[in-house]
Amino acid sequence: MKSGLGMYAVQLGELKVGAVVAVNACGDVIDFESGKIIAGLLTEDKKGFRDSESVLYSMAEMPPGNTTIGVVITNGKFTKAEMTKIAQMAQDGYSRSIRPVHTTMDGDTVYAMSVGDVSSSVDLAGTLAARVMAAAIRNAVK
Repeated sequence: MKSGLGMYAVQLGELKVGAVVAVNACGDVIDFESGKIIAGLLTEDKKGFRDSESVLYSMAEMPPGNTTIGVVITNGKFTKAEMTKIAQMAQDGYSRSIRPVHTTMDGDTVYAMSVGDVSSSVDLAGTLAARVMAAAIRNAVK
């Protein structure tokens, strides 16, 4: 099923965290708030969704060529190591929104960058990063 480019951003106090993501996932895309499949492998009659995980279990191998690639951008002031941690936490947005995720058929990756000097904790920025990434994935398929 076709998807596309999604974006989402939030601001908490002075801290801003946004995500941009290109979605071509092998797995189903789940609305992280409702838990419902909103994009994925269609049924034969194209009126509903099949469970991609179940299909994967029945196949010996799936074709490669899928990926979800995103970036988290913040105006928080963080070191390179802290930005790596924020990118790792943003991966949780993938896990909330794509099933299965991080298969060998996918090149699922998240980058993170800082463009500001707002003081914030890594945990706060990373938690927001996971949420905005999940919302950006949802927006990519809507």
